[in-house]
Amino acid sequence: MNRIVITQLNDIKFLLVYEENVLVECHPLNENELQIGNIYLGRVQKKVKNINACFVLLDGDDVGYLPLDNKPYIVTNRQLPNGLASIAESDIILVEVEQEPIKLKQAKITGNISLTGRYVVLDLNYGHIGVSKKIGSKERREELTSLINPTSENNFGCVFRTGCDKADNSDIIAEYEKLSGKLESIIQKATYEKKTGLIYKGKPEYINLIDNYGVDRVSEIKTDDEEIYTTLLDYCKENEIKAEVSLYNDEYPYYKLLGLEEDVKKALNKKCWLKSGGFLIIEPTEAMVVIDVNTGKAIEGKDREKHILKINIEAAKEIARQLRLRNLSGIIMVDFINMKNEDDKRMVVDCLKKEFTKDKVSTNFIDITHLDVFEITRKKQKRPLYEIVKL
Repeated sequence: MNRIVITQLNDIKFLLVYEENVLVECHPLNENELQIGNIYLGRVQKKVKNINACFVLLDGDDVGYLPLDNKPYIVTNRQLPNGLASIAESDIILVEVEQEPIKLKQAKITGNISLTGRYVVLDLNYGHIGVSKKIGSKERREELTSLINPTSENNFGCVFRTGCDKADNSDIIAEYEKLSGKLESIIQKATYEKKTGLIYKGKPEYINLIDNYGVDRVSEIKTDDEEIYTTLLDYCKENEIKAEVSLYNDEYPYYKLLGLEEDVKKALNKKCWLKSGGFLIIEPTEAMVVIDVNTGKAIEGKDREKHILKINIEAAKEIARQLRLRNLSGIIMVDFINMKNEDDKRMVVDCLKKEFTKDKVSTNFIDITHLDVFEITRKKQKRPLYEIVKL
């Protein structure tokens, strides 16, 4: 049973994901304006040719970093006849926040405006159709792509999400048409708007997080916040979501009942204990995240290699959970306990890959170095837990 909880600890609201009563994700909710999914009409402040990017003033003093890649752009102050190279300083451009500000880095923005629903994602790649790789059936993939005519110039780019696999086609088409109308109205508003600033505020972050996790995977959503509770009720009713939504209103604080403070302290501690008696040392640095697997007092008996494999498998599962829980991303280097047998190493790699499929943030095993260090990457989207929460 998977459940989602929204509560508050030390003036920070958290969205928590529990799988089989184990905390696997801990999201401090962003109260700032620059949240992922917000769409702005911004002014290009500076274009930097050597990094093929520009900096865009969004609203007030907020500046976003815009890579000038091959994605579409909407410039409202003039025609853009020659593609990306024609974007100039002082241009007014429609952009969307793609990644929150991290430390001294500005928010990453994109010109490829998109809207995300339960079943589809629409963007400005007109005529492009994609299907989630997690939909394995060839017949279903072909059926989904046939729902939209890719030759129509008026059709936005569309990616069918995993939730389409067992959904009714009528529901998918209805959502596509609804999002198409909304995206068209955003573009029209930007075209006639004279002032720069926020054009469209994305859904509340907790709704986006629930959508991204997959509402079909959730049996219960519970909160102690009445306003959030009301929003969740409306959201679930509008989208015909079956998950039970409930309000916690007991006098005893919900975060204490959950043991949230202790869970967050553990997630901020560089040492993470394993049930076997081994432990992990997790050290985020400026360049990468380094994880060391230690046996502790877990090695017993004559078959040392068998015990080492057992601890490494346990560590691989816990590492996948900790990456989600702590929201660690970028380059991740893991020093497992040395294994002599190549088959044992493959078993650990297979375990990592299997556990990574539970993570909605793209996480990939890359390789094993000559020093037997395991290389992993995880896409950066939001700030890690340790940067936001201080207990």
